[in-house]
Amino acid sequence: MDSQWLQGSIRHRRLYPVRHEFEYHTGMLALDTDEWNQVANVSPFFSLENFNWVSLKRKDYFQPEAGDLSEALRAHVETASGWRPDGAVELLTHPRYAGYVFNPVSFYFCYRAGESGANGDVPAVIVAQITNTPWNERHVYCLETTNSAPNAAGWRTERFEFTKRFHVSPFNAMAQHYEWTFSFRGPELRVHMNVLEEGKKHFDATLVVHRAPLTRKTLHKSLRQFPMEALKVAAGIYWHALKLKLKGAPFYTHPDKLADSDPVHRLGNTDQGVDVTSTDDSNKTRGKVSSWRT
Repeated sequence: MDSQWLQGSIRHRRLYPVRHEFEYHTGMLALDTDEWNQVANVSPFFSLENFNWVSLKRKDYFQPEAGDLSEALRAHVETASGWRPDGAVELLTHPRYAGYVFNPVSFYFCYRAGESGANGDVPAVIVAQITNTPWNERHVYCLETTNSAPNAAGWRTERFEFTKRFHVSPFNAMAQHYEWTFSFRGPELRVHMNVLEEGKKHFDATLVVHRAPLTRKTLHKSLRQFPMEALKVAAGIYWHALKLKLKGAPFYTHPDKLADSDPVHRLGNTDQGVDVTSTDDSNKTRGKVSSWRT
């Protein structure tokens, strides 16, 4: 199979107005979406649309009403960028564990013909599907890469700067700006996000993972290490939210509940391809980003 398993770590750091930090190890699925109907064959503990230790359900991902996931992504990227993916479309996500799932973000890596994540190639387009909690709303950012050259250490890095258009956490204001960095080197992948407000970094998050073939042995080993990963993610969000509250972090109301006169009232709610790319990039070293409410 072209699908793979990712293992590594996630770190969150809140720097302002209160300090808070945590890091944990994790395992994730990198699914070639054309293998959706075959991937569960890797293990008797893996099912599609049914309860199992690990499972996938179509409703958890991009445009479930559109049917085939791969086709839905290809059509969306064509609408967003003018380019229809002619290579693999790879989903990076936590599957369901014991029937439960929560993914703050799932990434879809859209490759050129003949390229793939297994080869360490850089996707032409990255689609980031964000889900917030407790509202369980979804939003998509479509990021177009610049085909960056490798640096001296062999890393190919894609950078994006754009305006926030979706209320992710009640501890983050809407009037913020993102800096996202994706770095690729063979089987290694790094994703880093800075969250800035009025030019000052408030928060950052880093995902560092290493790719391995998706085999029964690899999956079962990871399940022993991370038996209930999705529950751990969700429980961790609320546990650290409590810690932030006790530390005195300010709480921000959902923009849909703000007064009509508020400048962030319903911000991003009707986005269907709004260009949110930072305009302060005269060297064109950063990719274009469009915003979509789904």
